Amino acid sequence: MLDHPKIDIFIHFDAKNKSYDPAETLKLTKYSRIFHTPRIKVSWGGYSQIKAELILLEAAASQGHYGHYHLLSGADLPIKKSEDIIKFFEEHSENEFVGFQSRNFGYEDRIRYYYPFQELNGRRGNRIVRVLSRISLKLQKMLHVHRNKGINFQKGSQWFSITDKFARYVLSKREWIHKVFHDTVCADEIFLHTLLLNSDFYEKRAPSSMRFIDWNRGSPYTFRLSDLEQIKASQAMFARKFQPSVDAEIIERVSELYS
Repeated sequence: MLDHPKIDIFIHFDAKNKSYDPAETLKLTKYSRIFHTPRIKVSWGGYSQIKAELILLEAAASQGHYGHYHLLSGADLPIKKSEDIIKFFEEHSENEFVGFQSRNFGYEDRIRYYYPFQELNGRRGNRIVRVLSRISLKLQKMLHVHRNKGINFQKGSQWFSITDKFARYVLSKREWIHKVFHDTVCADEIFLHTLLLNSDFYEKRAPSSMRFIDWNRGSPYTFRLSDLEQIKASQAMFARKFQPSVDAEIIERVSELYS
């Protein structure tokens, strides 16, 4: 759907998946160049999520100066045609499309304490790892651990569309990102927003990430065919999430509309 001469595609595929064949993916486009990044194992809520994003940004920035860098997941789809997406971002060439959840940051526990087992724990983990994580957190609270004092944090949607200048600024802060966010939990929704908030780029932040995501019916909700008219009416450029196992027909219809 994003196959276009003005669009390059960079893919990070979780190293845990052994069945992925990059050569087959390269056959899927006629116009877009596809690049595969080095692969790492990614754990839900772990620093590896941030690391994967930085790997993607670095790979893309190394190829040239793009107008915008769009972070998309495997459960996302464009809900506008490529020409319209390109035109929109060309008309907003200086804007950072990073969605903030609210004015006040209410997730201090994520970045105040150390979570040394998060890469093993993931979304569920095993019983031993969960017990160790709870013990570690309880001890830190008893000892009044408070890392990352004095930083003005912000949180929002992980998925973004950012300019070349801000992308390179983020890459220039890799050491700081590692120091502040290593051994935190779910900071993939915090690190880039915090960098933006505390930089001059914040003045150019758009009010939306231009993603259509429904948090009212799920975490997030998975779209069905019955949601097609709502998707068509959205002003966003991309939407998530879609899953063939839930409803494959909505994916086919969206693809027909916007390819």
